[in-house]
Amino acid sequence: MVSSFLIILFCALAGPPDAMKENPINDYWHSAKILTGILSGRVLTGPRSVQVSIVDNCNYRCVMCWEHSSEISGGGADDLARNYHAGKKNKAKVMDFEVYEAFIRNLRKTGGRDISFAGIGEPLLHKRIVDAVELAKSLGMRVWITTNGSLLQPDLMAELAHAGLDDLNVSINAGAAREYGLLHAGQDVKQFDKIVANLTWLRDYKRRSAQETPRLMLSNVICNLNSHRAFDMMKTAVSIGADAISYRPIDIFQQTSKYALSPGDKERLAGQFLSAGRLARDSGITTNIDSFYQLLELRASGTIPSPCFAGWLFPFVLANGDVTYCCVSRQVLGNLAEQSFESIWFDPARRALNDAAVTMHKTQRPLPKSRCLGCEQALASSRIYRYLWPRWGGAA
Repeated sequence: MVSSFLIILFCALAGPPDAMKENPINDYWHSAKILTGILSGRVLTGPRSVQVSIVDNCNYRCVMCWEHSSEISGGGADDLARNYHAGKKNKAKVMDFEVYEAFIRNLRKTGGRDISFAGIGEPLLHKRIVDAVELAKSLGMRVWITTNGSLLQPDLMAELAHAGLDDLNVSINAGAAREYGLLHAGQDVKQFDKIVANLTWLRDYKRRSAQETPRLMLSNVICNLNSHRAFDMMKTAVSIGADAISYRPIDIFQQTSKYALSPGDKERLAGQFLSAGRLARDSGITTNIDSFYQLLELRASGTIPSPCFAGWLFPFVLANGDVTYCCVSRQVLGNLAEQSFESIWFDPARRALNDAAVTMHKTQRPLPKSRCLGCEQALASSRIYRYLWPRWGGAA
């Protein structure tokens, strides 16, 4: 095991020969460099993926949202988000395409592989979202869009499919129209059926054109308003030909505490998940029910369970060009209108944040301006931690 690690370490530090730059093995090379960086405490290459809030505005007011919740007065933002927006220099809410183009090319130069158009707004509000997907695909990147689905008309879905979109994640959060209206404040309950109809069109379009992408995932935040519909959510996923379905417990903050799952809700949900899991297996749909319970347990514990590796894996970019530490952080590292992504990512000043992140499980202190407690990515970091340190004897 030690000798294998030394080989990986040597190769990662040396860098790949030119002949390997377009070879699929380069994907493993990039992962090896990230791994070596984590173990050595240094940043040796670009991140695995970047989440980009290409639009910060949203046409929805979902009750569970940190940024646009109908439950929070004065614009819907919680204190962390409100303070960030009040203090930022650049107030742009839609990313300038020239800024995006320079960023994505520079990201690819660092070794970045994946880009996810998701964040604090609705990405399909960007007038050039199809161009944004096409550019990333032309650079050999994997591209993901997370959307509320309200703007997914057939013409746009066909354009996105033609542009090469790999994954489409629709935050539907309901198994029926009534609950859809409850979670998405101000939306007509008929919107649920419209979204399902459009996604059914996408299913049929992919079959007609004999293509597998974009892969379709339905995402559902579970609370006491919709937990009794978990099986119906799975039936919807089957009906539209979804490839995967995600269930996530609502993130509780002051204004959403009334939507927390009660013991009775959890008991009923367990039965719903049994039926949903069987249907998923029979239908070939990937689901995450196990991690749902892990995240629920993590949030109930109120602790940070492991080191955080976000500083090597997945930064977050807002529409004004601010690059923050991760998607739950508003700790700004730099702005793309003033610096290249490469200079921000490899800035030695980030070392102090990374050092603090990999000792969080000991200090139990969140990073500044960050929602570390209950972070969904903590589950991924915990898996990395269990894999690395028992095998190589490190001490984080």
